Amino acid sequence: MFTRVSGRNRAEAQRAAQVLNDQPARVATEEVRILMSTVEDLLERLRTAADPELKRLREQTEEALDSAKAVVTESGAQWLDQAGDLAERGGAYLRERPWTSLGVAALCVLAVGVLTGRAMSE
Repeated sequence: MFTRVSGRNRAEAQRAAQVLNDQPARVATEEVRILMSTVEDLLERLRTAADPELKRLREQTEEALDSAKAVVTESGAQWLDQAGDLAERGGAYLRERPWTSLGVAALCVLAVGVLTGRAMSE
């Protein structure tokens, strides 16, 4: 019933989970790209089909795929715009309040040091 997982398979699964946790947007984008590529391949194979119903379904699918590509492209552009805006606001905050920013960074480093020290002593 249960299969034994080798160390190599476990390590591969851990790496895959790490990538998924670290870069979920990148993984989702890649999955959408693979899906679209698969649908395009299927549509290309159906291009020579003589059945009128298959032709109709192929045309509908092509329209839906074009629409999906447009949405993905638009949402990617929105993400880039939002990231740029956030970077600009962060840069402006740092320029306006350099000492506050330095204090917050120092507190973060201190907190990490304390937590690391506790973990090492246990």
